Amino acid sequence: MGLLLLLCATLLYLWTLDNGFQSGELVGGDLITHQYAQVQARPSNAPGYPLYTMGGWLWFHALRSASTLLGDPLPNPIPLLSSYSTLWALLALGLLYLVVLRITHSLRHPAGNWRLALLIGAFYAVTYFFWYYATTTEQYTSAIAQTLAILYVYLLWQERSRDWLLVLLAFLCGLSLAHMLTVAFIVPPLIVAILWQRPQVIRKPRLLLLVIAAGLLPLLSYAYVYVRGAAHPEWWGNGAWRNATEWFWAFVSTAQGREELSRGFAATCAFFDGGFLS
Repeated sequence: MGLLLLLCATLLYLWTLDNGFQSGELVGGDLITHQYAQVQARPSNAPGYPLYTMGGWLWFHALRSASTLLGDPLPNPIPLLSSYSTLWALLALGLLYLVVLRITHSLRHPAGNWRLALLIGAFYAVTYFFWYYATTTEQYTSAIAQTLAILYVYLLWQERSRDWLLVLLAFLCGLSLAHMLTVAFIVPPLIVAILWQRPQVIRKPRLLLLVIAAGLLPLLSYAYVYVRGAAHPEWWGNGAWRNATEWFWAFVSTAQGREELSRGFAATCAFFDGGFLS
């Protein structure tokens, strides 16, 4: 049933895949920024999302090469780029199905309630937010997939209590530092849950070192952001930076993101502005 869900979602998303530009998108914005990033292997929005962007670059150029081999030397690049989001969306739906099976595991349903898992997965697949981002060049479906992967591995660890699962969990959490930072909001409650259920883990120094190392390992991918930025100063944007190092630290500090988030909680700005209050 899980495979049937993924097959139906694949057909739906490919049928509705984004294949062109709207006039407003040519002005700028996240969508076209991600498209340039995946085509040119350039850093995306601050802080660069290196793992997501490198994966998108490989995906786009692999599909483009395959299209050329099949006889289409100039394939439409937009659906090729959008299908990278579809790939993550299908992974997210598969993980959602598995998570529901784990949660509904019982004596009555030893393998989980597949009917409920299928219903929830099918419903979520066609919600506006998920469907839209599964068919356009954005990274939100990848963030959903990563969050569900963290939840799934946590459920496995809760059931089996294996140390290697904790290390894998730390690595998945660390990926948020190089993939999409907002996923890291799941980390504090996750740590609380783990320590509440297995407080003895803090008495294993070797395990703690492995967990910290696994969580920080994805940060090495930021070398890609520095190297690509240093090679292309024309990508830096507006700012008075004397060298690539100054630009890099300003870029990964995400000043723009901090400003938008802080304004978002003000009653007269961003999220709460205009028609929402009226």
